[in-house]
Amino acid sequence: MAIEVTDLVIRHIRDVDDETLKGFTCGRDQLDEFLLEDARDYDAHGITSTVVVFVPGRVEPAGYFSFSADSVRLTESEEFELGLPFDAPISYYPAVKLTKLATASVLQSQGLGEAIVELIFGLVADVPFAVRVLTVDAVNQPKVLAFYERVGFVESLAGRREKKDQRAPATVLMVRDLYL
Repeated sequence: MAIEVTDLVIRHIRDVDDETLKGFTCGRDQLDEFLLEDARDYDAHGITSTVVVFVPGRVEPAGYFSFSADSVRLTESEEFELGLPFDAPISYYPAVKLTKLATASVLQSQGLGEAIVELIFGLVADVPFAVRVLTVDAVNQPKVLAFYERVGFVESLAGRREKKDQRAPATVLMVRDLYL
């Protein structure tokens, strides 16, 4: 059974009690610990905003995501790909960074991640300030990179240059143009 974006119910982290959050596990300790130990503090201090995702029939969170303001410097070819009908003499493009994305272990491979990303696109496209791209520092693992590529992200050329300087970077900067 595929999970659709219309199935999702979202609640801000401040509106979800700790007991409910304890029912979440995605199989990656770092992401589980962030939700339980750090997400509220990051939110309270304006570092990142966390949204908890629920699906009908489950009391436990189905997933969560966090995002924050960002900007991204694009290469000339990436700027060209934006297809702007005018010259925009700016160094950085307005962006939102997807800082965390996790789905419950028992719901993985059912389309939940894709539905959450679709939801995020809708939320970001509807904010009352300019956002051109969504960015993510994707964990440098084939399965993770393939997921982000499947939902429309591409590796940033600037990120690719940075990757050359390191043997095996922990993350890969990926971008998604919200106007495509």
